[in-house]
Parts: sequence; structure tokens; C-alpha cells
Amino acid sequence: MTSEFSGDSAQQMVQTFIQTRLPLADQLLMRRFENARTRGLIATRQGNLIAAERAFAVAHTPLQLGKLSSEGNLLYQSLLEQAEAYLDYRRGDFDQARNRTFEAIRIDVVLEEKYGYDFLLLHRIQLVHNLVRIDARCLWFDRAIGLACQILNYLEGALEALPILGSWDYERVARQSPKLVAAMFAQVTNELALILAGKNRQLDRDLFEVTSTHLHLPTNSNCHCHPRAYAWLLIKQAFINNDVVTFLERASHFLSEGRSDTPLLWYATVIDLISLCNELDIPESELVRQEVAREAVTWEYCPQKLLPLLGVCSKTERA
Repeated sequence: MTSEFSGDSAQQMVQTFIQTRLPLADQLLMRRFENARTRGLIATRQGNLIAAERAFAVAHTPLQLGKLSSEGNLLYQSLLEQAEAYLDYRRGDFDQARNRTFEAIRIDVVLEEKYGYDFLLLHRIQLVHNLVRIDARCLWFDRAIGLACQILNYLEGALEALPILGSWDYERVARQSPKLVAAMFAQVTNELALILAGKNRQLDRDLFEVTSTHLHLPTNSNCHCHPRAYAWLLIKQAFINNDVVTFLERASHFLSEGRSDTPLLWYATVIDLISLCNELDIPESELVRQEVAREAVTWEYCPQKLLPLLGVCSKTERA
């Protein structure tokens, strides 16, 4: 994932809209301080929280000056609330992160309903996804999984609305870019994979039962907006059910296709394969573990938290 608490696709859409919709005076003022918001995000990702606070303090200037148009002010505030929610998230202030996220959602609803910003639906879904991440960090796994599954159902048209402020009629999804909807589906599926990765068998089974209870997607994988993400759900289901033959068949096909646009799901499948090898007392199991540990150090975009589950020490430990 390029970002732990934002959606790059949604952010790009917002920036494009700013350039085509807002008055030039708004664009110039927002562009002048956009760098401060970006610096704050980068500093947050790097763990330099004091520098992030300073950058965000500067980023508030356009709101304090009171020179933005009404819609420019709202849009800028939404983006800033989301960015500062990430800072709260990283420093463990989850209540404040949740409050800021809900405020950003409220602002998006105003922009959609009053100013016709239909494209902000995906940004609003991304904010709901961030609520999933907050719940997961609080170890409220049942709640996080339930909300993640509701997002997936909604994106596929199997749920009419999300249990969050705002209008969610599915026609809004139908008007979005299919490519971006698919990317959002994959992002949320990634979140499920991260929650389930490395859990002991019983907890893994219990948590996946929550997934099965809430997820109501079509059984034909070709009907899905992101068939590969759906394929991972079927692989995980076989693993949870201890259906070794089906798991190995599906996992083999999935892994042979490469990491593609879902590297995290690929890594999660490898982790389950290693877990199965640990349970099977056969000579081939050790060979698989050794090969994964040797190759994993070269894998790009693999989250640090997954490295120990792949039999690889973290960069800090290697240093």
C-alpha cells in the first residue's frame, strides 16, 4: 500500500477536480499551502510526528485567512481533516482520528448534495475504509471486519447503503469509474487480509466466520468488479475450512499469476501456505519455508508487519 490511511486514487480525483471546478483564486491559495499538507502526511508516515504537527499548523492558513470560496473552503477542510486524522491515528489518539474522519465525511456530504460533487462518493468510501483501519488498530476486529464487508457488498451492489451519514443509493456507484471502484474493492479486501494474517487457527476461523456472516457477494467470480480480490476470498475460505486440496489448487493458480495489482493478497496467500507447511510434517514443508524466506527479502511493497510471518526478520533486526 502506498498509503496507510488515505486513497491515492481518490486524492488524484480531488486534485483534478480542483483544477477544473474551483475559482483561480482558490486554486492559487490552495496550491500555495498544499505543500504543507503534503509535508505533514510524509512526516506522519515517517513517524516524525512533531514535524507533522508543525506542517499541518501551516496548512491551516487558507482556512484562517477566510479568502476561499464556500465550496473551496469545504473541500480544503475535508482534505485537511483526513490528513490530520492520519496523524491522530499514528499517535494512537483513535477517538480524535475517528471524529476527524466523521467530520470529513459530513463535509463531503454537503459538497455532494449542495454543490454536485458526485465524484466525492469514492472519497467518502475511502473515509469509511479509514474507519475500518481505526477499528482494526483498536483490535475491534469483529467491528472492523463487519464494516469492511459492508463496503464490499455496497461496491458490488449487494447492499443498498452503508450505515454512515449521507446518501448511498447504488446509482452513485454506477456513475463512478469502474477502474476506481475495482481499486477500492481491492483496497478493502487488503484490509481483511491484514486483519486475518498470522492469526492462530481458531481466531482465524472465528474472524472469518464474521466475514462469511456479513459478506453477500455473487458466487460467480466473473460478476465481480475485481475478480482477483474475490478469488483471494475463496482461497482464504478453503484455508479456513481446512480443505487442503482446494486451498493448494486455488493458491497455486493465484500465486502463479504473480503479484499483479494485489501484492498484499499475494503475500497473505504465501503466509497461509507457510502456515499449512508448519502443520504438515513432511520434508517438502521445510523447503518451502526456506525458499520463501530467501525470496521474500527482494519482494517490493511488502508491509513490515508481514515480514516475520514470511520467516524474514524486519529491516531493523537485519541492521
